[in-house]
Amino acid sequence: MSTGVEGPDWCAPGLDYRGGRYPLGVESFVLNMVDTLVPGLSTLTEKARYFSLYWALAAYAEEHDWDRELCRTALRRAEVALAWASLSSDADVAAAAGRTSHGADRVAKIVAAGDAAGLAELGERSYSPRAWGFWSQYRGPAVVLGIVSTDRDALRSGSRSCPLAIRAMFRPLLDIVAKRPVKEADLAGVERLTRISIESPDLAPLREVLTATVSGTHDPDAWTSNDGTRRSTLRIMGRAVQRRREDIGWQRILTDAVVYGGDLLADPVFAQEIERAEAWRGTILRHHSVGAWRSLWSALVEEVSTAGEPVSRDELHNWIRQGLSGESVREFLAGCPDVVDRYGSPYPAEQEVWDLLERRERNLAILLFGSLRVENLSGLTLSAFLGNRRSSRGQILDPSWVANRRKEYYDRPLADFACAMVDDMLAQAHRVSLRKLSTGGGRMMLRTKLYEMNGRYFATGSEGAGNVGLRAAQLGIVASQVGLFDVSDDAVRTTDLGRALLDLPR
Repeated sequence: MSTGVEGPDWCAPGLDYRGGRYPLGVESFVLNMVDTLVPGLSTLTEKARYFSLYWALAAYAEEHDWDRELCRTALRRAEVALAWASLSSDADVAAAAGRTSHGADRVAKIVAAGDAAGLAELGERSYSPRAWGFWSQYRGPAVVLGIVSTDRDALRSGSRSCPLAIRAMFRPLLDIVAKRPVKEADLAGVERLTRISIESPDLAPLREVLTATVSGTHDPDAWTSNDGTRRSTLRIMGRAVQRRREDIGWQRILTDAVVYGGDLLADPVFAQEIERAEAWRGTILRHHSVGAWRSLWSALVEEVSTAGEPVSRDELHNWIRQGLSGESVREFLAGCPDVVDRYGSPYPAEQEVWDLLERRERNLAILLFGSLRVENLSGLTLSAFLGNRRSSRGQILDPSWVANRRKEYYDRPLADFACAMVDDMLAQAHRVSLRKLSTGGGRMMLRTKLYEMNGRYFATGSEGAGNVGLRAAQLGIVASQVGLFDVSDDAVRTTDLGRALLDLPR
């Protein structure tokens, strides 16, 4: 009796598959623009108090000439202290929810299991499996803010010296973690560090750094270009809040005011910040296209993953055609909202179709809207929307690319255009995976969740459908924590302090 073997049975397959980030490679331009427009914050930095902690720890480490290992040990112990103290049982539910620290959920489980002694140790059973804990996500932003620098990974003071008030605030905790991990008996003294109120001694210095002010005054010559850009973005956000006081989410507040709010020059603050305001307009409009590609790709991979067997390209074409009418691309667009209003400003077509169309059709519409905006945006807004085009066709899958595809299929069925988008995604995903191909130990690693073999497609998992972050939420949250904005009763407003520091009208 014979046994079939695919390949030699004395070795393992030489090609491994692993999912990679950004499978279509459409996100980098928006991510780079956001990095430029919101320097000093990231999508993972939502707690102002941690900037204060690292600011104080860097000064303490420099004072005591700590090396890399001592810095890491003390930092991990300090992060454990904040997380553990935030679980204080004497706080009411609302207050506890408002001051929960990074890693609190994980710390709670470990403490409940009786393993508190090893919370700060390196390893999977600690508060964080990452060697540098949550500093890993704050390091870049803290360095950009100028509150920390590094010397061979050891924390040192940045260009903005740590104020005495912040040093004094954290010194009792740092004196402990310099010698040993915190114990349960220490938590009562640490618990105050988990509370944020307008009187907290670290907030005024943080406000100065974030708004690029000293004693309430902004002197452009005293700050870096990154500081100036961050201040501009905060001013734009502050003005957006003034124009739309409902708590509809930070990103929607920014979008409604800057993208769909009409002539930017008609607003006094946007006119003063016109370069950054136009950059935000173009970036957010491009963000819509990025989200459409990611959602469409996620749906395609889900179709392959749930099919039960490998699928062919023709089967994927049949899938994308489902639910699409026989109308042409021209007729489809004629039934959609215009992308500009009667004054020539961007119209919220992307928002209007969100709840009206099925997922596949909605994403196709948003991609087509982006292709139309190539022709009606101009100046800095167009530059922020498209970036540097390498050819008249644009880069693969960017709005210029889609515009050319739209022209090719304008009088052909929308379903044919959709099939072309499927083909373009499959080709681009393959290119991206090959670009990320890595080798080692005689093996190759192909970073993809969708791969093709003998003309049929297999999926090793699902892809996320969510869009990349614009940092608007993180900016609004941190700015609220330091007292620039106030969110309460389903409303958001710019505080008197925020208005004064950001030089906003009443």
